[in-house]
Amino acid sequence: MSYPLEGIRVVDLTVVWSGPGATAMLGDLGAEVIRVEGNNRVSRQVSAKTTKESIAQTGYHGGTYPEKDPGERPYDRTALFNWHSRNKLSACMNLDTAEGHAAVIELIKVSDVLVENNSNGTLEKLGLGHERLLELNPRLIVARMPPLGMAGPMSDYLGYGPNFNSLVGIAAMDGYEGEEADSAGENYHMDEAAPAGLAFAVMAALLDREHTGVGGLVEFAQAENVMAEIGEFVLDAQVNGRVPEILGNSDPHVLQDVYLSADEDRWVAISVRSDREWTALASVIGGDELVEMGADTVARRTNSASIRDRIAKWARSMSASEVVSVLQECAVPAGEVMSETGLLEDRHLRERDWFQERSHPSVGTYRYPGHPWRVEGFDLAFGRVLPGFGEDNEYVYKKILGYSDEKYAELENSGLVTDHQIA
Repeated sequence: MSYPLEGIRVVDLTVVWSGPGATAMLGDLGAEVIRVEGNNRVSRQVSAKTTKESIAQTGYHGGTYPEKDPGERPYDRTALFNWHSRNKLSACMNLDTAEGHAAVIELIKVSDVLVENNSNGTLEKLGLGHERLLELNPRLIVARMPPLGMAGPMSDYLGYGPNFNSLVGIAAMDGYEGEEADSAGENYHMDEAAPAGLAFAVMAALLDREHTGVGGLVEFAQAENVMAEIGEFVLDAQVNGRVPEILGNSDPHVLQDVYLSADEDRWVAISVRSDREWTALASVIGGDELVEMGADTVARRTNSASIRDRIAKWARSMSASEVVSVLQECAVPAGEVMSETGLLEDRHLRERDWFQERSHPSVGTYRYPGHPWRVEGFDLAFGRVLPGFGEDNEYVYKKILGYSDEKYAELENSGLVTDHQIA
């Protein structure tokens, strides 16, 4: 196996989604990613104290556990964490203790990259600000993911994806067609957009280090990153003073929507991007009048609502699989809006071996999502799906940091190094 980032060590101080998603991609490319975790704080989006009883009372996160059972080690069993923990190692280092802090410093000295997406000032409070880290290891690349940058009047804002979707303008465009903004419920697009961008930035910094011999700071403002994905709407508002419409599943440039089939709550997405695709779709539905209604791009835009009503009636008369089959046969883009079960059973994904079956003693054997891309010329890693909490303590402390057996045993006996989370 040949991996592009083989030999690169990443210290992972990330939380929630955007940061862990980014380090997962670096692990896909062969980097050795070590999650630094404290057993006295929640770092896996779930508490060690979660029980069947607490789930029954609150309903919170129940569906993320196999058989809805958090078990004795809920922090190892939650799907919210496990899907992005592939290829990672876990070492217990409590940063608020002198011993844990010293261990992290030693790990940073022998690493290539550090990634964190905590609120501004968190690393500084721990004595791990990037200025100090670069003094300790000038070749280190410190990748920080503040929502709104590290300086400026908004740099101290706290929040999650939905909050910043509102701030950058996504929420003002997000809703069902003809309804109020944000009527479609929460989304976390900032978290979805950040991982690939951060992984690319780290690789660019690694390439730069090949030429300069030194590392440095990568400041990756997540709000700025996600704004690039709606750049045309931002420019339209700035230059032309137009406020974006709430289009729902439709599109300003192509004929597009999502339609209910005859199956209960099974929907199909259909897009028409060209005159050829329109002619094919209209011929399937039938009627010269319909063909004329969408004869060109302007006609399809003008008559969009009426045309989509006709398509909706047609789609409602067949099963979802029939709608997709008929349209794909005439080369019209169509696909079912998949449920989780539908994805697991999807023939296309199955034949491409996208889901990967993996096992772990705390979880059992299940299929997990594969890599977000395929490549030629090098391999992508897909080893252990999840690191059990503290599962790699001995390797990290003894092999990487060079701790003696006696020193390691002392840390274990004092409870500072453990494979059990208590928070």
